[in-house]
Amino acid sequence: MITSVKNTKIKMVRELLNAKKHRERTRTMVVEGVRLVEEALTANVSINFCLFSDHISERGKKVVRQIQALSYDTEEVNADLMDRISDTQTSQGILIAAPYPEVSLPKKVDLVVVLDRIRDPGNMGTILRSAAAMGVKAILLTPGTTDPFSPKVMRAAMGAQFHLPIRIMDAQDIQKFCKRSNEIELSILMTDPKSPLICWETDLSKPICIVIGGETEGISGNIREIVDESISIPMGPLMESFNAAVAASILLYEINRQRINK
Repeated sequence: MITSVKNTKIKMVRELLNAKKHRERTRTMVVEGVRLVEEALTANVSINFCLFSDHISERGKKVVRQIQALSYDTEEVNADLMDRISDTQTSQGILIAAPYPEVSLPKKVDLVVVLDRIRDPGNMGTILRSAAAMGVKAILLTPGTTDPFSPKVMRAAMGAQFHLPIRIMDAQDIQKFCKRSNEIELSILMTDPKSPLICWETDLSKPICIVIGGETEGISGNIREIVDESISIPMGPLMESFNAAVAASILLYEINRQRINK
């Protein structure tokens, strides 16, 4: 049983949870909690090692046995120590360290979401979860967007990262991908509350790339330069705009609705 904070695996977990640079350098993430680890197993994510404590639930014990059956490195940790290293207020008693998932891009991509300088982990995770549910084929992140593999984003996305191709691209690369690299040319759309084109009166069944801007700064100038069209989501007069995650989810639902009914 691991009881010391000086243990190599404990130190590694703390570094991965706390430092984006360490996650990016090692291309390794921490997946914490029973349900998220279950999602990782379902997605056949490779596991570097698994740590668990005796505070784990019966459902969690079953997950540990699955990991052991796959011959991955598994060690028990003192419960108090597990609580100390956990990124949550109360640890569920299980976590894994795993390589970033390598999800391949499909040959034909007809629905892409660009997240431009999204800073809030909760918004990022919610958008990724909605994207996975609504059939998005790729997520493109502009430089400066929050880390999709941070602990808070992982929890909010509920494992969507295991299923979505996620790439970092600047405006030029996004335009090239949407217009020339992909087998299908995509129209690049952004949200603008002043646009006269209302989302449900616009053809969103065509191959498109939807840009969602950051909560504070909105869509950056270099991204605006590559946009083909702006659309709006009608709303009442009391607020100026929707939360980024809400706007993304509304648009993805409308795209899915139009495609189903086409």
